[in-house]
Amino acid sequence: MSIKIIDDRVIWDSFVDSCPDRLLFFSWDFLKIIEKHSGFKLLPYGIYDPKKNSLMCIFPLYLYKKFGMKFLFSQPPSSAIPYIGFLSAPEFYSLKQRQKERDLSRIVKEITGETRRIAPNFISLSFGPYVKDVRQFLWDDFGTDINYSYIIDLTLPLDTLWNLFDQDCRREIRSAEKLNLSLQETTDTKTFCSIMENRYLQQGLKFPFFGYEYLNDILSTFPTNVKMYFLRHDDKIIDLVTTYEYNGRKAFWIGMVNLDKNIHGNEFLTWSFIKAAKLEGLNLLELGGANTERLCLFKSKFNPAIEQSYSVYKNDLIGKVTKFLYQKYVKRKIF
Repeated sequence: MSIKIIDDRVIWDSFVDSCPDRLLFFSWDFLKIIEKHSGFKLLPYGIYDPKKNSLMCIFPLYLYKKFGMKFLFSQPPSSAIPYIGFLSAPEFYSLKQRQKERDLSRIVKEITGETRRIAPNFISLSFGPYVKDVRQFLWDDFGTDINYSYIIDLTLPLDTLWNLFDQDCRREIRSAEKLNLSLQETTDTKTFCSIMENRYLQQGLKFPFFGYEYLNDILSTFPTNVKMYFLRHDDKIIDLVTTYEYNGRKAFWIGMVNLDKNIHGNEFLTWSFIKAAKLEGLNLLELGGANTERLCLFKSKFNPAIEQSYSVYKNDLIGKVTKFLYQKYVKRKIF
């Protein structure tokens, strides 16, 4: 195998489009938007099988240098991207387990060989839920974390989903439906980010996001995939959310901030998007929030399933300090 930078948008996006586990974040335009607003350098790696001269895997990384230190991420902090990781070619999924492990071993060796060449003080790689096996990284002395998300199976009948909700959840949705609530799509990124920033400040945190111009670029580039909404009671904004939709999955991305505690806006929003996603024929709704204990009590009342994903990391002495800051202040801008 061999690893090299791919600088051809057509080759990159054609590969992404062919993969069953593709994510919106893998698309060339999304990666370049992240690069533009993060100050990190995009390294769009491709891993090739030299015998077949075929692309086996893509693996975008982001490199940041500051004060003589190097940081390497699969997605930069403050990008609001939960994971990217690597994406294997479609034929990988039909291989027998032994061949899968051989190919995965070779892929990881190419990746870790390249990261050793770069020699970052801190490296953090977060993989999507389709990556089930990270043992090769563990055997190369990477640490690992398990991440959790909540998902709702939209292939179930709507009545079944409703009846699976907790009784209190159904009551709260009914109470909100009696009010004059309206869910409106918007492109007002300044107001959205201002509300989110104020909410974080109330918690003593800095909004972990590049800002409204970053969101503007995403909305204008992916108008059918990424959408922003305000939930209003009469003319007052009481909740807000940005969602993304891709490859049969809809996800609550940024927001879900209930600004009026007397109204069950989050419950109303969730049920509204479940119904809308069902009509669109989507397969999954991702609620997120399963990694944060204080959010689990709310999210779990919709009776979602748990979805796991992995992240791996490695650091030197300087990187250990950086990792501590990254984990402790992940909701703040640290770079």
